[in-house]
Amino acid sequence: MIPYNPCERIQPPKVGHKEVLYLDEKQAGHLLDLVQSDTLQHQVIVVLALYTGMRRAEICGLEWKDIDFKHSIINVNRSSLYLPEKGIFTDETKNNSSIRPVKVPDYVIQLLKKYRLQQKEQRLKLGDQRQDSGRILVQWNGVPIHPSTVTNWFHKFICNSDLPDIHLHSMRHTNITLQIAGGIPITTVEARAGHANSNTTSKIYAHAIKSADEAASQYLKNILQPKTGKNRKKNISS
Repeated sequence: MIPYNPCERIQPPKVGHKEVLYLDEKQAGHLLDLVQSDTLQHQVIVVLALYTGMRRAEICGLEWKDIDFKHSIINVNRSSLYLPEKGIFTDETKNNSSIRPVKVPDYVIQLLKKYRLQQKEQRLKLGDQRQDSGRILVQWNGVPIHPSTVTNWFHKFICNSDLPDIHLHSMRHTNITLQIAGGIPITTVEARAGHANSNTTSKIYAHAIKSADEAASQYLKNILQPKTGKNRKKNISS
């Protein structure tokens, strides 16, 4: 027996962050235009991912009771995951801060209302064949959608488009990047994203923070830059 654990003296290596893939505002708008020609369910997936920045598991775990239609708020309360030995199962969110309300525009709420009406019509047609899981994203018989189904569809959708080679999680990166670049405070962004701490946001999205910092610098230059001697004399005399 030894009196201490020798591993305690080891300095673990720092985990490096890969450069995130995301769309700019024009590409994101183009994506929304392209998905209009797809199914209503696929429109919901893209719109939720872009407007809320939710993770795939959180989108798959959404239930209709999580939607506050009156106040246009989506409450993130759970994740829907898959393991071969367990199948599709419900789990907690990634961390405590991931349980959060996310305010969304009226456009998102109207799309969800339209999709809910479609689900009700399908339920009436199938009768006893359709289960009522309460989930927003479901298979044809009402059971929760397989997370891989969402990923596989999005991959094919992007491959058939003129957009960059992004993946589903890029929608989350796009959402957060556009907020930071738009001047939204980091504390607000990380709360909406469900990050455990501000370090996560600062490290992963340093590119957007740098862009916002440069914009701030240019703004200050425009309003504070000293006038030339000639202009200064003219302003003083006036």
